[in-house]
Amino acid sequence: MSEFLSSIPKDVLFKGRPGDPRLGEWVIPLRSAAELAPHLEAKRNAFVILGFPDDTGVRLNRGRAGAAGGPDSIRKHFYKMTAPMDFVWEEKISLFDLGNLVPATDIVETQKRAEALVSSIVAAGATVISLGGGHDFAAPSFMGFARATKAKFPKSTLGLTNVDPHLDTRELENGKPHSGTPFRQILESGIIKGQHFVEFGVRPNRNARSYFEYCKKNKVTVETLETILTKSQPSSLQFEKHLKKVAASCQALGATFDMDACSDAEGTSAAPVLGFSAWEMCKMAEAAGLNDKVKHFEIAEVAPLLDQEERSSRIAAEMIFFFLRAKAKSAKTRALPSKRAVRNRSSRT
Repeated sequence: MSEFLSSIPKDVLFKGRPGDPRLGEWVIPLRSAAELAPHLEAKRNAFVILGFPDDTGVRLNRGRAGAAGGPDSIRKHFYKMTAPMDFVWEEKISLFDLGNLVPATDIVETQKRAEALVSSIVAAGATVISLGGGHDFAAPSFMGFARATKAKFPKSTLGLTNVDPHLDTRELENGKPHSGTPFRQILESGIIKGQHFVEFGVRPNRNARSYFEYCKKNKVTVETLETILTKSQPSSLQFEKHLKKVAASCQALGATFDMDACSDAEGTSAAPVLGFSAWEMCKMAEAAGLNDKVKHFEIAEVAPLLDQEERSSRIAAEMIFFFLRAKAKSAKTRALPSKRAVRNRSSRT
């Protein structure tokens, strides 16, 4: 599967000055999922960044092109950051970067490649951080996660939460998926039940009535932006409650964020006027990180070509930081056996 991958540009791996190291020096670039296994340690949780630099699905859905540049633009701003100044997260987590998917000429084949790549990473024992690209990748990315999770734990029940003004439950057109179809694909695949899926931040004037009726028919929880923002409770706490509610009946969860949901993000496939603030998006990413059942994380629709200051990319980078820091803070680790324990065990065999 390494033939479907391209390495990240070296110039995104930012290096700091002496005494001022950056995340670009900490992350470990990989060329294939097979290289991951030797790096895994019982005392650290592993996270793998995987980019999907393709906006074919956005264009098929009549959206604004530009999200193909999202993954490397997000990396550029994320890898300039320092590790937390007040917390040694390197003791709790490891971070790897597998580079970018090489899209095929056909979107169906591209999605097959994406699903296989994500599945291979999850099967190796890591959590995937998917960077779009169009939100159409939510389908193969989550289904790859589900396939590998189900292979390990056949009886596991999975859940998903989508932060997005759009329901993205359109029908395929001429047998082709696009950025408006991912959650219909996921629901109709049967890998999750509607009652284990939450659409958070939906706008009533961004979705046809038929798609809303489809969600109701499938018992999907739909929380509109208007309802969320009129409540006194912060949006991140409401999001956290939904995660916990789904987690109560599921063994593993995914959280996907479409940057169209952020009113502070200028470069997205469908530029928002109303939406969540950058701070709210970061706090929701943090809530996802604090939930130990969230094993799949995705950010989509970052379009730097439509954003001169790359605000969308910067916000997405901050969200990844909030997610990873929360994962490190809440990590339930298992200490590696001591050398003495290993010697005693060997003497008994």
